Amino acid sequence: MQRRTFLQTSAALAVSANLPSLSSAAGTNPFPYPLTHAVTDASAPEVFFTKDISPAGLIKIYERLGQKRQGKVGVKVCFETPNGPHLDPKLVHAFADHVNGKLLDCTYYPPRDTVEKHLEVAKGNGFDTSRIDIIDADGTVDLPITGGKHLKFSRIGSHYNDYDTVIGLCRFKSHHIDFYGGMLKNLSIAIAPLQGKWLIHSVGRTDQSFVSSDDQPTTEAMADYVKGVMDAKKGRWVFLTVLDAVDPTDGCEGAKNLGNIGILASTDPVAIDQAAIDITFGAAATPELRREWEEHHSTFLTSNAEAIGVGKTHYRFTPID
Repeated sequence: MQRRTFLQTSAALAVSANLPSLSSAAGTNPFPYPLTHAVTDASAPEVFFTKDISPAGLIKIYERLGQKRQGKVGVKVCFETPNGPHLDPKLVHAFADHVNGKLLDCTYYPPRDTVEKHLEVAKGNGFDTSRIDIIDADGTVDLPITGGKHLKFSRIGSHYNDYDTVIGLCRFKSHHIDFYGGMLKNLSIAIAPLQGKWLIHSVGRTDQSFVSSDDQPTTEAMADYVKGVMDAKKGRWVFLTVLDAVDPTDGCEGAKNLGNIGILASTDPVAIDQAAIDITFGAAATPELRREWEEHHSTFLTSNAEAIGVGKTHYRFTPID
């Protein structure tokens, strides 16, 4: 991956900073800095927020979304690398019990490159493997993408077609690796089998090996992939993002562990990522430092996803505590 100039991120921040209807002006922002993409426009998607990072808090904020569960329920999570920055298994198991859902993930690079090895890693990180479905265990299917910039289809594990109701649940990682880790990644690189990952990273050039591309086309391909995944099950996804204590590992100047912040919930994967970005990268000491952080972590993924109709970057922010 290659770094880009600051122009796109700077422009997005400048536009959002000048919006007249910031929710912080309406007194709904609990943070000591503006949420730069939050608005009071009733047509914007709603992002709910609770400070309660507990099974009860997660279930409460999920129920605010009003999802009507039907058929087989899948919860897309990431079990992470051995001892990696994964979600709290107790939180995940309690939520899966509440929705009577299976925990969905896919194969990755070693040591998670087979179903058996991935389940061993998940078990080592504290997850109950009887609840897990590695969705590419029996092969893959190609979901058509309409209106994408690079990809024509999203290659995904065939078990994805078995689920009638789907819920994205992720742990937000701002200062971890080069790409920030949020819901759009959870629905692209983190749900794609190896061939799907290679299609994303190569921007559609090959599904046979890893080929790196610049950040801008890579994030465009990630957005394409998410569109294919969501279009296949329109109206059947909702999203939950946990913002808990994560130590920075990326070397970004001024980055620090923000502690346990809370949980976000939305029916829009772009809005929930943008809210998490505003909350975490918004803690930068200066606008210039925030632009550097966002550039380093390719947060323009959200605007690329918005450009092809995946969701909206501006949102209504609604604390529920």
